[in-house]
Amino acid sequence: MFCGFGGRGFAAGAGFGFSPWMFVMMGIRMLIFIGIIVIGVKLIKNYIINSNSALKILDEKFAKGEISEEEYIKRRSIMTQKK
Repeated sequence: MFCGFGGRGFAAGAGFGFSPWMFVMMGIRMLIFIGIIVIGVKLIKNYIINSNSALKILDEKFAKGEISEEEYIKRRSIMTQKK
């Protein structure tokens, strides 16, 4: 036949067959991919929580009377500006 393709198809003619190891390796790759996604989501959540903590501290200082209303508004507007 022509270049080993024969009537059996490319995989059988070229000596490549399906192996259980293919599924094992695919499973390992999927686990690694899912792990990367989970770690990424956790890092993003931590970043969001930490970025809001500065506003919480500012709110607490205003509530305790440590800063004036003008100072509170000024600082809050600086913190919430999008860059």
